[in-house]
Amino acid sequence: MNERGLKVLEQYDLKVLGTRRGRGSFICETDRGLKLIAEFYGSAKRLRFQNRALDYLREQGYALVDRTVENAEGELVTKDRDETVYIVKDWFEGKECDTKNEGDILAAVRNLANLHRLLWLPQEEDAETYAGDRLDEEYAARNREIKRAWNYMRGRRRKSEFESCFLNSYSMFFEQAQEAQRELTDSAYGEMYEEAMKQGRLCHGDYNQHQVLNTKKGTATTNFGKCRYDVQTGDLYQFLRKILEKQDWDIKLGMAMVEEYDKMVALGRREREYLRIRLAYPEKFWKLANHYYNHNKAWIPGKSVEKLRMLISQQQKMNAFLKTLDF
Repeated sequence: MNERGLKVLEQYDLKVLGTRRGRGSFICETDRGLKLIAEFYGSAKRLRFQNRALDYLREQGYALVDRTVENAEGELVTKDRDETVYIVKDWFEGKECDTKNEGDILAAVRNLANLHRLLWLPQEEDAETYAGDRLDEEYAARNREIKRAWNYMRGRRRKSEFESCFLNSYSMFFEQAQEAQRELTDSAYGEMYEEAMKQGRLCHGDYNQHQVLNTKKGTATTNFGKCRYDVQTGDLYQFLRKILEKQDWDIKLGMAMVEEYDKMVALGRREREYLRIRLAYPEKFWKLANHYYNHNKAWIPGKSVEKLRMLISQQQKMNAFLKTLDF
């Protein structure tokens, strides 16, 4: 965003004391604490749902969340003279979770478990709008997308380095994808999903190191834009995969993360099986296939080749970690 966006602050009951650039945003010192202003591309209706969840967290004592601030007219979104839409959120001074620091990582896991203990919000009439997609249906769609990319690459006469590498590893990863889909269908996932809906269990939806800030007042959690009703163990899966991919699937660290979460939110047989199936699914392989198929095939970033080679090289260590999740 550019500095013209700061003009929308005139529509808020705030006295701005100073501003600085953030990541795609501006961070503002105000008489009502630190605020963040950024362009917004979503719906005001979802923002209201998000604020409802964050207000509920605050009522239970979890205060360090980036609630969207209402403007002087009580609206959550504000437009400038060019009709560009902005939001203003509560913000915090802090350092992101360090993915190389075990203390930071385990603290982030405890923070996630604490969020999950508190994020049980009664559903309203339009709750299905904020329900997570069924994962069994999602896996089926993803597997079709992987196969579609494979069919396309196979038919090309001159193959790039990425295409050759993808085709050579396709059998291994597609077999993993199909097996994960079968296992998920045969597991207790459907039961867990229905329970989450009935009980009003919410996920953060995008929990990673960037959303966890270590502040002087405690741990702040940000960016609840993908918050939804869903199986909460999915958040743990996402964070676990992010960290372990960076840590070369360190078994000791991975189990420490699982055990740290389990101390606060019990992981029974169903949850561990779900976690193992999620980790076994080759999500990054699917993402690479999907990105390739839907973008410019004449120019494939070198980073895509690097990611695929890294994925292949980590398979043995990942499988060793998955065995530790079996009872």
